[in-house]
Amino acid sequence: MFQGFPGRIGDIVTLNGERPWMSRNLILLFRRDPSRDRQTENIRFEGYKPLWPDGRPVAVGMDALCKHGLRLLGLGKHLAGCQQKLVNMVCFPLSGREDGLNRIPGYRVRRFYLLRTGNVGRIHFMDGTPTVATFELDVDEPRVLHWLGLDTLDDGEIQWFDLAAVGVDTAVSRPRQQRMQAVEA
Repeated sequence: MFQGFPGRIGDIVTLNGERPWMSRNLILLFRRDPSRDRQTENIRFEGYKPLWPDGRPVAVGMDALCKHGLRLLGLGKHLAGCQQKLVNMVCFPLSGREDGLNRIPGYRVRRFYLLRTGNVGRIHFMDGTPTVATFELDVDEPRVLHWLGLDTLDDGEIQWFDLAAVGVDTAVSRPRQQRMQAVEA
């Protein structure tokens, strides 16, 4: 049985018509913004302005990325002189830490978890190290909150997920052996 979901998993559908284990895509334009660069302790952050593909600003508190985020999203030195990049971020919600890692040939996939504390969700690395990436209910864009799954978590709950950034035209699906099957309770 799928952890955290009672009854038949095949019958579970969210209000948006998604099943909880479906991958979720979010396409954003990241525009380089050196005014947002900063250093916290010994970690350097490179500033970016997140925009919707049509150029409208995205209401999120995150405005800079560390070297791990830059590498995962293909930003920083990977921009090769460009000032912006359209990124298709793919979130694969998981039932727990021990799920098999989702793989997309030619792309980096990393495991994280989102911990909700009050109205705030903070992304953590797999080893438990918190990132600076926080998202707040009733403040940040609902589409972004849903993409992460923060809008489905109760206070104190954790959502494990795999994250990848792929080409905007890349078709992504879970490998057949990783798909979850409907199970009777």
